[in-house]
Amino acid sequence: MRVVLLIGLLATVLAGAMPAVRAQGPRILLAEVTGAIDRSTVDYLQEAVGEARSGGYSALMIRFDTPGGGLAETVALAEMFNNARDVPILGWVGPVGAHAWSAGTILLVSTDLAAMAPGTTIGSVQPVEVGPGGVVPVTDPKIINAVVTAISEELALHNRPIDLASAFVVDNLNLNATQAQSRGATELVAQSPEEFATFANGRRVVVQSNATVYKDFTLNTAGAEIVTFSSSSRVSLLRALSDPLVSSLLLILGIYLVIFGISAPGHGAEIAGVIVLLLALIGLGFSVDPIALLLFIVGVVLIIIEVKTPGHGIFGIGGIIAIILAAAFLAPLRPPRFAVSPDYQLYFLAALLTPTGFFGGFLLFAMYKVQQVRHRTPIVGEMTGLPAIVKEEVRPGEKGYVTHRGELWQAISDENLPAESKVYIHGVDGIVLRVGSAPPPIVAPPHPARNWFASLLRRKAA
Repeated sequence: MRVVLLIGLLATVLAGAMPAVRAQGPRILLAEVTGAIDRSTVDYLQEAVGEARSGGYSALMIRFDTPGGGLAETVALAEMFNNARDVPILGWVGPVGAHAWSAGTILLVSTDLAAMAPGTTIGSVQPVEVGPGGVVPVTDPKIINAVVTAISEELALHNRPIDLASAFVVDNLNLNATQAQSRGATELVAQSPEEFATFANGRRVVVQSNATVYKDFTLNTAGAEIVTFSSSSRVSLLRALSDPLVSSLLLILGIYLVIFGISAPGHGAEIAGVIVLLLALIGLGFSVDPIALLLFIVGVVLIIIEVKTPGHGIFGIGGIIAIILAAAFLAPLRPPRFAVSPDYQLYFLAALLTPTGFFGGFLLFAMYKVQQVRHRTPIVGEMTGLPAIVKEEVRPGEKGYVTHRGELWQAISDENLPAESKVYIHGVDGIVLRVGSAPPPIVAPPHPARNWFASLLRRKAA
C-alpha cells in the first residue's frame, strides 16, 4: 500500500512539473496587423510588446497583411520597435496571397528580422490620392522626401540597403518574397510562422545607428511554441471603431439620426444619434477635416429647412449631396497623413459613398412621409360638399340615416328628405352628418395677408 501511494504521489508531482518544464522552452508571441494601420494598431502592438516583455517570450512576431495606413501611426510603430530593446521584433508577410503595401512596407523593414511567404508582395510606397481624374501619384518633393527619409533611416538601422527607399517611393517598386530577399529588403522566405522560427534560430540581430547599438540578440527560436496574442477588450473595441469605414459610417448614421430626431421628436432618435456620433468621434480620433465638418453642417441645415418648409425636395436633395461630399472629404485617402494602396482607396470610396447616399435617400423619404401625414387634411373635413344617399326618410330636426361611400351614417337636416334621394353633406357634428338637398355654398379661402393682419389685431398687449 505504501509503495502504491508513493508511486501515485510521484506521478502526480511529475505530471504537475511537466507543463512547467515545457513552459521553459522558447515561445514566440504572434500579433497580427491586418487591415488599415491606424491609431488602434499602435495601442494593439503596444500591448503586444508589453506582453512579450512580461511573459518572457523569446521574440514578438508580427504577421502583416495590410494595404497601408496612417504615416504618423507608422512612424510611431517604427519607433516602438526600435525602443523595444529587450524584445526581438520579427516581421512576416503571410500567408500566401498576403501583402504589405505602402505603410506596411515601412513597418516590415522596421522589424529586426523580416521574412515573407511565397506568393506575397511588398512595395507601392509612393503616396497617391483619389481625385476627379482617378488615382493620381503624389509628386510633391516635401512629401516624397519625407517618406524616403523615414524608410532610409529604418533600412540603415537594420543593416539593409538604403537605396531601396528611393526605389520603393519614387519608382513605386514591388517585390515578391524571392526578390525581396535577394535585394536585402528581407532576410528569409518562410511559408509559416513555425518555419520562420526555425530559420531564424541562431541568427544574430543587430540594430544600431553609427556607434550606438540599440539591439544585439542571438535568436533562440528553434521549435518555439507560437502563442497568438489576444488584446484587451478596450483595444478590441477601439480597433473596431477605428476602422475608417466603420467610423465614417457611424458619423453619417449619427448625423442622420439627429436630423430625424429633430424632425420627428419623441422617438429617441436624437439621443441615439448623439451616442453614435460620440462613438464615431472616438474612432476618428477627433481628427475631422474642417471642410468635411462644414459640409456636414450645411447638409444638416438644408435637410432641416426641407423638413420645416418643404421646397419640392430641392433643399433635401442639396443636403444629401452636401453630406455625400463631406463623406468623400472625410475619407482618409489624402497624403501626407495616409499612405494606402490605390485599390484600397477605390474600395473605401465605393464602400463609403454607397451607403451614405442610400441612408440619405431613405431618411429623406421617411421624413417626407412623416410630414405628409402631419400636413394631411382630416378625412372628416374632406366630406363637406360630397354627395350621399338617404336610406330612411329624414324629417326636419330629426335624425335619419344616409350612406356615404358605402358607409352608413346618422344624418340630420332642416328640410324633409325622402328615402333614396340624393343629398349633399354640409358639415359634420361628431358622428352625425348635416345634410341638405342642395350643395353647400363654396367659401373662398381668406387671403394670407388678411389672416396675418387679423392675427395681429387679435394679439393681446404684453
